[in-house]
Amino acid sequence: MNQPTKKVPFDIYLPATAATPAKLVETIEVEVYENFGEEFLTTESSELIERTRARHMGFLHGKDIRDLRKRLNLTQDQLSDLLDCGKKSLSRWESGRGLPSGIVNKLLRLLDEGYLAPASLAAVNGPRLTWTVAEQFQAKRHTNIILCDFVKLGPSATEVGEWLVQSPPEAACL
Repeated sequence: MNQPTKKVPFDIYLPATAATPAKLVETIEVEVYENFGEEFLTTESSELIERTRARHMGFLHGKDIRDLRKRLNLTQDQLSDLLDCGKKSLSRWESGRGLPSGIVNKLLRLLDEGYLAPASLAAVNGPRLTWTVAEQFQAKRHTNIILCDFVKLGPSATEVGEWLVQSPPEAACL
């Protein structure tokens, strides 16, 4: 039997820290039902509150992680291999029973926001190459990647010019 519900405003706060008090970040509308004179959140409303709070804290919530994985057309096994995390951990994150660590969350956000491609994560699986900086610039490289010596704080105009000459036109639109 479904109980009647009503919509009420609900304030979303970021948790207090030692340095800052709790902070109101958004007010959302949630559904509650009444039982024995008290109001209780519906399951959907509880999830909405958690997703909204996670978004304001910069975390992907379980449904967001699952949606990202599906959008990338990856299985849980494939995504956990790319992230180098346990398959059970990914399952827990997607089901909302846990949150990824800060660094894994950043990787997920980079994937979600299009700053990082799954192929980039796959490219660094396996042993690390032991090239010197000079060898990196001399090596044959992908046409759509500019290797950058960060000691110089960017490629030289000559290096960029060479890259543009070697690259197909679509690679120039990064």
